[in-house]
Formats: sequence, C-alpha cells, structure tokens
Amino acid sequence: MIKVQGLSKSFGKKCVLRNINLEVKDGETLVIIGSSGTGKSIMLKNIVGLIRPTSGSIFVDGTDITKCSKTELHEAQKKMGYVFQEAALFDSLTIEENVAFGLKTLTNLGENEIKKRVIDCLNMVGLKNVEHLKPSELSGGMKKRAGLARAIAYEPKYVLYDEPTTGLDPIMTDVISDLIIAMRQHLKNTSIVVTHDMKSAYKIADRIIMLYLGEVIFNGTPEEIRNTDNAIVKQFVEGSSRGPIETDRTFREME
Repeated sequence: MIKVQGLSKSFGKKCVLRNINLEVKDGETLVIIGSSGTGKSIMLKNIVGLIRPTSGSIFVDGTDITKCSKTELHEAQKKMGYVFQEAALFDSLTIEENVAFGLKTLTNLGENEIKKRVIDCLNMVGLKNVEHLKPSELSGGMKKRAGLARAIAYEPKYVLYDEPTTGLDPIMTDVISDLIIAMRQHLKNTSIVVTHDMKSAYKIADRIIMLYLGEVIFNGTPEEIRNTDNAIVKQFVEGSSRGPIETDRTFREME
C-alpha cells in the first residue's frame, strides 16, 4: 500500500502541505478534495516522486521513496500510472505513440506486443481507430481517455488522477467516472483521485479526504462526508459561497 507520514512541503516561505498522514489501502479508490491552492496536486506529485517533500516519508509497498536511491525510486514509479490534469499528450506524436511511450521506456516488450497492448488499452477506454491521429484531432474527452490509456498501458498497481474531469461536460464527466470504476474492477488497481467534482467523488470513492490550508481536515466515507457537521467541509461539498472558507471579498463587499 501507499503510506504517507508527516508529509510537509514548502516553496520558499510558503508552506503548501503541513504534516499529512494517510494510508491508501490496496484496491481502494481514495478521492482528495479541497479548494484550489490547498495542495492536492502537490501531494500527488510527492506521492509519485515527481517532487520531493520538505519533510516526512512516503512509503510505496514498504519503500520510502523520499530516501531511496534513484534506481529504487524508478522501480517504485514503475508501479504507478499518472493521469495528468490536461492529459499532457505529446502534440508531435500520434495517439499510438503517446500510449506506447511508457511501454517503450519502462518495459522490454517487443514492437508487436506493444502495438497490441496499445490497441487493447484504447479499446478499454472506448477509443477505436484513433491510434494514427494526433492529439489536436481529438476532443477534450477523447484526450482525457487517451491519457488514461497511456497511464494503464504498463499495468501499474497504482493509478493517480489529477483532476480527470476538469473542463468536461456533465455527460463526459460521468463517462470518465465510469471508466475509473471500470479500470479498478478490470485491472484490480488502487486509485488516488484529485477532483473538485463532488458528483464524481461520491460515485467513485471508497474514501474521501479533504485538504484545507495544507492540512487534512476530513477523512471518511462518502456517506460520512454527506452528513458531516464540519462547517468548512459542509460548505465545500455543498458548493456554497457563504461559510468559513474565504470567497471573493470584492463580491461580498458589494452585497
């Protein structure tokens, strides 16, 4: 499993994460919610080893990736697929080349095996006959699905999603949510999902944590967060402009 102990991250004098402690159990989908700027994406990047914490430890199947060698970090990263917020496809490559990128760099599969795996993964996310297209020829939802296909192509144990439904219409948002559920059921992987979308969060989550000012202020099931008495959590999940969370002061002063 993934275990985070005392994780803090600062950029200069700005502290983004403060003493985060959590465990992600094998096979579960953990959803991370919170207002913009609360450190959700920074936490994902720490977990996958893209950036190093200021203090604390992150264990991936027992290996502390904050203190291990580059070789050990690389081995831990092979277990993790990362779905970027804006898909982050390479514009100059075809969809087939994008999905195959990790397979070519992280595995010893031959060209024919890679091609078959790419087609299988694209089919799994509902994309057919797009392998020769460039990202610019796909819609926003199709790009998101192509990014998901790339993340699962080398069959990672853990899949991390950074705002997978941002910018999508409600129907496509639900499609992506269904895909996240299907990926877990089909591949038996563990998922960590950063999202602002509470409808999606309720649908996909086994457990939800909320970050506020860089700290975990809620950790529980979807049912528990629906019934919370915590005023900050309640304001966020209900999407209200009134409450303890700071909203636009100019707007308030005009009222």
